[in-house]
Amino acid sequence: MMRIGIGELVLCSLAALLPLLGVALVVLLIRGTQKKTDFGVNLSVANACPKCGAALPAVRVPTALKQALWGGWTCQQCKAELDKWGRVRRQARIR
Repeated sequence: MMRIGIGELVLCSLAALLPLLGVALVVLLIRGTQKKTDFGVNLSVANACPKCGAALPAVRVPTALKQALWGGWTCQQCKAELDKWGRVRRQARIR
């Protein structure tokens, strides 16, 4: 009788779960793009701030960790944070 070790069991489990994980990630990516969430992909570029109308820079320099991970801009004129879709995420406090 052949015995299955823990290594073979882990390998078989991963081989079965990786395709399911791949399909789930593709579905999440497509759904995020359709609903314009953080998980989506935006191939167009926002041209102007929706709050004040100022032009956004062509080269994006993230000012926060969330912008570095998920995309977005900070308006140089009104300091509003925009998401990757060009929508106002948060208005900056003026001191």
